[in-house]
Amino acid sequence: MRYLLAAEADKIQEFIFRSSRLREVVGASQLLTRFCRSVEDTLAKRYNAQVVVNDGGSFRVIFDTREQAVAFGADLAELYRLALGGSLTVAEPVTLNGDFSEANDRAGKALRWAKSRRQGVMAESHMPYVAFCASCGVGLANTRGRQKGRRTSQRSQYLCETCQTKTAERDRKPRALLDEFYEAYCEMLEIEQREDPDWAEDADDIAGFDLRQQNYVAYLVADGNGMGKIFGSCDRGQMTTLSKRLTPVLHYSLARAAADFKRTVPGQEDMIPVLPLILGGDDLFALIPAPYALDFARRFCLAWEAQMDKLVKEVGLTDVPRPTVAAAVVICKSKYPYALAHRRAEELLKEAKRRCKLLAAEKGEHLSVVNFEVILGNRLAGLEEEEAQVNGGVKRTLRPYWIWITNNGLPASDQERGIELKQLLDQRLALKNVPNKRLAELRRCFEDLPSDIAVRNRHQELEDWTTRKLARILQRLGSSSRTHVEAALQSLGKPKDEGIGRHHWREVPGRDGGLLAHGMLDLLEAWDFAQDLGHSPDEYEPQEEEEEEK
Repeated sequence: MRYLLAAEADKIQEFIFRSSRLREVVGASQLLTRFCRSVEDTLAKRYNAQVVVNDGGSFRVIFDTREQAVAFGADLAELYRLALGGSLTVAEPVTLNGDFSEANDRAGKALRWAKSRRQGVMAESHMPYVAFCASCGVGLANTRGRQKGRRTSQRSQYLCETCQTKTAERDRKPRALLDEFYEAYCEMLEIEQREDPDWAEDADDIAGFDLRQQNYVAYLVADGNGMGKIFGSCDRGQMTTLSKRLTPVLHYSLARAAADFKRTVPGQEDMIPVLPLILGGDDLFALIPAPYALDFARRFCLAWEAQMDKLVKEVGLTDVPRPTVAAAVVICKSKYPYALAHRRAEELLKEAKRRCKLLAAEKGEHLSVVNFEVILGNRLAGLEEEEAQVNGGVKRTLRPYWIWITNNGLPASDQERGIELKQLLDQRLALKNVPNKRLAELRRCFEDLPSDIAVRNRHQELEDWTTRKLARILQRLGSSSRTHVEAALQSLGKPKDEGIGRHHWREVPGRDGGLLAHGMLDLLEAWDFAQDLGHSPDEYEPQEEEEEEK
């Protein structure tokens, strides 16, 4: 009788983010990738095991006997502790009697059971008169030295062994994370690979791409939708193929968007405009330039969809939904802590995935989606969301936005729950000549909605608001700008001849019934980051027209 063993690393993100520098974050991701890949050629061979999955800290391994599976699990957990300084949960082996999908389901349940009942806590020793690591702040330092990197101080600092290992891994060759992405990136641009490519050391380097020179960067987080159902439909061979090719799909998709950015936006000479921080399986966390950040995410999603659809068909999976992906973009200052940006992006991602599930459940449609937020200055992440709570059935944002694969527009059934991100980007170009003063007035206008809107009278109150405030701003615009703004109000809200009420607010389903929402504030908040990579920065230079006197 054969056995299937499931194991998974614990608190992977906590391990990866337990450093202050992005160099060490990259090193931690590479260290995890290298450990997972090494298991097949080392520990698995010792136990005559067959590795099905060994990526992203997750393992599925087949054994001839239960004793081999138990011994392998113990050795795997110990090796993980020694190599990465963390813990790994190993489930009880389950019998494999021919039906791999059924055995894999039982192995997953056994793993969840084991994770919920882990005993013991690993903690750092604390003693007086010892130094803690200057990078992670929690590990006990075992040396004092200078950190590597182009921007690091020449002062010596106390460093722990784990952070030193992460730093060394960042420069180790071959580099599992960076080298494979770089190969795909060069292939997209049709350029020769350099021996020592110019990678960003930290967020300040990527901030050099900010066209306004305001030191803004963006963090992109993405995760595939419905991947559990897709993997649950796999036999052993299909699961192995999918597991091994998921990461290359991420490499390709991220490289495709990065290459489009590099072709469109000049600057930073030969520096690669993207720094992958977590890249494995269907999970992505990357530092990207702030300009064009929304279209960067859109193009990533489109490339991922196309590659995953091709992969699913190649492995012979037919009775599964069309693969889609959810993405979140957090735009912030380069000095903003990356861990806080990631935490906020994860919250945005949850909302995006929830919207995808609702669409699939109610309409049977499967679409990719992008959510985003701009954190101004040192403002706390999430504050914008708190300020944008539903008021009287009126919500000031249409986020998240759908990603659609053609230029024909969303099907009518999907438009009921939102609009395409491309529509938002198109309006950014259409409104480029509107004077900045009027754009600022529009933004304040949409921000200053009545704070006491009544659900029963919301249509009437929005009509009054449109007549009292919005119409006055439109009157101050020149004829051409007014035409474009009115078109944008319809494109980002509801068409003129649709729905109830003489206002532009669009009715969309919400958690507590129908809501009225609009995308104009989304556009104005993300104004400097909502360009389309099909247009160069010069095409977005405004040519302000003369305003009408009112």
